[in-house]
Amino acid sequence: MLMPQAAQSGATEPATGSTRPAFTLRDFLIAAFYHIRIVLLAGLIPLVVALAVAATSRTEYTASSLLMVIVSREVSSAQNVTDTGPAVLSIEGLKQVESEVQIIESADVARATVVEIGVDRLFPPGRLAAITRLFSSDKDLMDKAVERFQASVRASVQSGSNVIRVSFTNPDREVAIAAADALVKTYLAARRRLFENPTAKILMLEVNRFQTDLSAVDREIEQLKVKAGIIDFAQDAILASNQVDGILQRRRQVAEREVAVTAQVTEAEKQFAALPDSVFDFAEKTDALPGDEDNNTLSKLLLERDRVASQYAPGSQLLRDLDRQIATIRARIKSRSERRYSTDRAVRNPQVNYIQNMILSLKVEQDSLGRQKAELVQQQRLAEERLAALRTAETPLIELNRKRDALGEGFREYQRRAVAAAIEEAASQSRQSAVRVVQEAGSAVTKRSLALPLVAAGLFAALLFGGAAGALASSLRTSFVTPAEAERALGLPVLAVFDAEADRPGNAATDEAIGSCATLLLDTSIDDAPLRVLHFLSPDADDALPWLARRLAEEFAARRQLRTLLVDLSSGAPYPLASGGSDVRGGIAVTGTPVPLLWAAADAERSPLLDFRLPIAEAELMMAELRRAFDCVVVSSDLPGASLVTQRFCQLVDANILAVQAEKSRMPAVLRLRDQVAESGGLTIGLVFLGRRYYLPNWLYHRA
Repeated sequence: MLMPQAAQSGATEPATGSTRPAFTLRDFLIAAFYHIRIVLLAGLIPLVVALAVAATSRTEYTASSLLMVIVSREVSSAQNVTDTGPAVLSIEGLKQVESEVQIIESADVARATVVEIGVDRLFPPGRLAAITRLFSSDKDLMDKAVERFQASVRASVQSGSNVIRVSFTNPDREVAIAAADALVKTYLAARRRLFENPTAKILMLEVNRFQTDLSAVDREIEQLKVKAGIIDFAQDAILASNQVDGILQRRRQVAEREVAVTAQVTEAEKQFAALPDSVFDFAEKTDALPGDEDNNTLSKLLLERDRVASQYAPGSQLLRDLDRQIATIRARIKSRSERRYSTDRAVRNPQVNYIQNMILSLKVEQDSLGRQKAELVQQQRLAEERLAALRTAETPLIELNRKRDALGEGFREYQRRAVAAAIEEAASQSRQSAVRVVQEAGSAVTKRSLALPLVAAGLFAALLFGGAAGALASSLRTSFVTPAEAERALGLPVLAVFDAEADRPGNAATDEAIGSCATLLLDTSIDDAPLRVLHFLSPDADDALPWLARRLAEEFAARRQLRTLLVDLSSGAPYPLASGGSDVRGGIAVTGTPVPLLWAAADAERSPLLDFRLPIAEAELMMAELRRAFDCVVVSSDLPGASLVTQRFCQLVDANILAVQAEKSRMPAVLRLRDQVAESGGLTIGLVFLGRRYYLPNWLYHRA
């Protein structure tokens, strides 16, 4: 199994486990700074457009009038003349206020206002008006003017009240005030014309008809209740049903008890006939005394003496005490045998009197049960007759009640509407009193400029566009910028991270990172076996992978004092070799290097293990010999340099480690390399991230 990994410091980030890291704010900031040009360009476009629109926008004036709608019976001083309901703003009142708003916004009112003010005054013609009027008629111009007028009008109900705010917006302050006042006057005139429709007489005829029908139905219901003897039908039906059910239950109980009593009488008479006429006595004689335990006590003492005699010497104090007790008990038994006594006892049989009394009581109960049964039959007949009468009256009573409910609902509705219509007719000549002008248009004129909101909207749109452009660029990018991206994409833990300046000589952070990575690899074990043969592979040819393999091999040999072999298949420049001949160990021609305990592969042609024609069985034997010859073996390869040999090493080594180049290694190539390692039967324990660049300022790295 894969052992826990150690944390790294310096130029590295802490190594993670198998859990994929979550997307953090730092990742977002890094992606934003990486695509800073795209983000700025995308955000600049809406900002420029917003600034241009803000520069060309005009100041508009809004004149507002306030109208109060009195939700009442059309009187001037009270909201409820007839006093038939609560004096509050109900749902119907809110609907009435909404209807007034719709009248204000109607096309007829708008057209009349436009005609009164004038189209050219409301909407002065532009520079191209002469050309557009050539291709349109006067009716089209009026329709467009009405449409523009309706777009400039706002009529809204104030929250929680019956006050309507009517406003008109126009670049000219005087035109805005005149148009708002003309709109209110036109609306009041149109409203007076709408409510000239008397309906009170028709409604009163319907009210009288409903009242006559209701009286007839009430009389029929009363006659039916008197005939059937009903006070409350639901309660009477429940009582009758419960009475029938209760009587039926009592009849069943009486029948059961009658059968039981008959069986008891029969059995008692049978047993009584079997009893003899005379009464027998029972007598016995005994010489036993109550509480006599002498024989039992003697047996216990004898057993106790045998047990003590087996444990103590003869003549001991405990044995003498037991002997005295045994002698005393035997003397008592002997004195009792000399006395003569006996006890006589006689018992009489009481069954005869008991059975006679039981037979008498059962016969009395049997007679009472017969009388009770006859009475219950009569009660059941009466209860069933009452229930049948209720069933007969149920259907017509339901029909009459349904008819009465329908007539009552219609009567109440028509009566309410008739009273309202009568009041409306009385106030039809002064209908405008229901809507009163609370505020003139000239009293409340507001000035509005959209320059600042447009600039704010441009800034907000710039942020959105910039963020969207950065997100799109990040989603289309196939390279890796941070180790977390590679870890999330590959599903492998990051073993070490090296920045772009890690190959500079004398870099202390790089030395610490190399040491941490070496410690992590040496501390890791798979199936309780340490890692001895490591394979670093990359999807692309690059100088960073040979550098990493050489530095790690030098770390194993120079600082850990391990016999190390470096097999560099990803670099054209060989490792500096010491003077002297070479030897073949484990199928690889190795030569010593200036670093103590470090050997390097010198000649690929003399190395049978590097021949792709070598069978896998012989390759495994050579790899076993190589493990015996060296403590650590570091192999570095890339797919363009040695594809078939790389696949072989993926299967033969203890662990494979992917080398990912920041901003160079493409995600599809790295994923394909990971899948090839798995398909060849190799084990990938993680990845190293090379050439990382830091795009955020240092102060932001500490806070993000």
